[in-house]
Amino acid sequence: MLGILTGMPGIVLGKGKKDSLILQLIYAFMDAHPNSPDSVEDHVYAKYRFNVERRNPTLWLIPTMYVMAKDEREYIRESYNRLTYTDYDAHQVEITSQVLSGTIRRNRRAMPTLWDLMIPNVYDATLYDGHILSPFNRHNRRHYKFSQSRLVDGTTRLEFHPKSYNTQLINGYAIVDSESGHIIRTVMNGEFDMISFRTEIYQSDEDWPLPTPKRCTTAATFRFLGNRISAVLDGYFNCEKTISDTIDRVSDRQMMDTLRVVPLTETDKRIYDKYDLEHQPDTLAVDTTPQKTNIIKKIFWDTIGESLVTPIAAESEKASFRLSPLLDPLQLSWSDTRGFRYKINLRSRYTFSPHRYLTFNPRFGYNFKFREFYFTMPLRMTYNPKRNGYAEVVYGNGNRISNSQVVDVINHQHGDSLNLDETDIDKFTDYEMRAFNNIMIFDWLDFEAGITYHRRIALNKDLMRQYGMPTEYRSFAPKIGLKIRPWTLGPLFSIDWERAITGVFQSDIKYERWEFDGSWKYKLPGLRLINMRAGTGFYTHKNQNYFVDYANFRDNNLPEGWEDDWSGNFELLRSRVYNESNYYVRANVSYDSPMMIGSWVPYLGKYIERERFYFGTAIVERSKPYYELGYSFTNRYLSIGIFAGFNGRKYKEVGVDFDIELFRRW
Repeated sequence: MLGILTGMPGIVLGKGKKDSLILQLIYAFMDAHPNSPDSVEDHVYAKYRFNVERRNPTLWLIPTMYVMAKDEREYIRESYNRLTYTDYDAHQVEITSQVLSGTIRRNRRAMPTLWDLMIPNVYDATLYDGHILSPFNRHNRRHYKFSQSRLVDGTTRLEFHPKSYNTQLINGYAIVDSESGHIIRTVMNGEFDMISFRTEIYQSDEDWPLPTPKRCTTAATFRFLGNRISAVLDGYFNCEKTISDTIDRVSDRQMMDTLRVVPLTETDKRIYDKYDLEHQPDTLAVDTTPQKTNIIKKIFWDTIGESLVTPIAAESEKASFRLSPLLDPLQLSWSDTRGFRYKINLRSRYTFSPHRYLTFNPRFGYNFKFREFYFTMPLRMTYNPKRNGYAEVVYGNGNRISNSQVVDVINHQHGDSLNLDETDIDKFTDYEMRAFNNIMIFDWLDFEAGITYHRRIALNKDLMRQYGMPTEYRSFAPKIGLKIRPWTLGPLFSIDWERAITGVFQSDIKYERWEFDGSWKYKLPGLRLINMRAGTGFYTHKNQNYFVDYANFRDNNLPEGWEDDWSGNFELLRSRVYNESNYYVRANVSYDSPMMIGSWVPYLGKYIERERFYFGTAIVERSKPYYELGYSFTNRYLSIGIFAGFNGRKYKEVGVDFDIELFRRW
């Protein structure tokens, strides 16, 4: 009885003096099972059960929770899935739901972060795809305290507790084979993206090639603004039944009955029975009264209302489509230099074959401070993914361009007494189209060739005409690019060349530009990362100095969030600086770590998940070297960055930037 209450398979015989021996056995077991399996595919049966204990109208605004904001309070969802490791060493998993069954409207996936909790990798640096530091990885040992107890059956109970209370750390215990170091079972308690959870993991046999468990059961509770939803998730791996790869997202309860690896519980049956009773027509009582359809409710509440707060998505065997919600606070960001910005993303794909597919992923944004609308629309045809072969056309206006040379010409022609500082005569909307093809010639060399066309239109056309200046400038240029990676995990070098030709599509600007760039993401143990980037660019020929436009040194009006690729942009550098110099030299470096300084701050430190330090410098024509220092952190709610800029040794300004992270993974 004592063993059942404590979760122990036997009676404690005694405590070891040190935890180092059993930990070393766990590390040795991990080293003895390298990631080189013959098969990287698995089949998984998953069952979710939800209980909406408390809810209010704010539940409508939470992504994926729209389906639980009204009607029933208990739901069940089952899925039979194909799990494929697309990159085994990096633990990148692709999950395809083949058969679905449940009582959630339209079989939507609710609370999708629960899926992350179902596929833990206890031996990796993080348990869940970049989140929550595993206590069983040697690089995270400094974050945990351990104690061990020898059990009567010869196994060892290893307890772990975090040294500092943080949502990136967990507590619990594991039952470990005292001879091999194989983790047999573990129980963990923690918090993950607005969810508190308790997970029990039964690891696979020692000879199973994948790091997935045999079974994972999670009890979770979601709390937000008075809403409270509890959930139980059961995941069974290594399922023996396989179905055709052509079956994809089929809603069929009868088929699920043949695939289910464990019987339904009485609670599960009750939820299904209630759902069937309410959704099956009553054949005994026939109502001859004409039914009135509330068209207004159907259109404005069910259709438009749902589209405003949830993604608009569709998927078939060959095509997929997903538009971010029209009212999505995740897409809102702010900085004191650029003001509020709002973005909408669309992702679509059509697959012709496994090695040939078309993607169209436009992004749209609006800047409320400058009242500017931005967009970029890339259309890519991938024809040889193994050799990174693709053809792409990109059209957009994502980077408005300005240059004081226009004002200098006007002043020279009409006298220096003109005051044009308060006008927008030097600002142009830059409509750009790029068409190019990329192919990997060797494993270390990519070759890119194409064209770039710019149509720059003055914002204040009347003022430009008043002083006899053109209202449009056009340029057409062939371009060639090389990307060189001499070592697999080493830095990436790039060379870009572009030379404009006049007379093509009314182009009237002639130039030649070279750019050289190097970047390196150097990964350190324990999710630490050093980002480095340096480069230079210059013009070797121009027939006029109205526009300077670099590929690797430019203002970005559609920035991405914390987890997107780090590009080394400057936060406080004014957009005009990018377009005034015939050359530039830049260098950027950042250091990224889960827990550094902020995580030790009382009360607030619990919620700081990652921190980052920045340093950047740029040298441009007729200006002192510019330096920028910064610090930022992110948590489940938002990301905040503080930056300071310096011209030479002179302090220039300080700025703040934030992005909303709340429900980003939902």
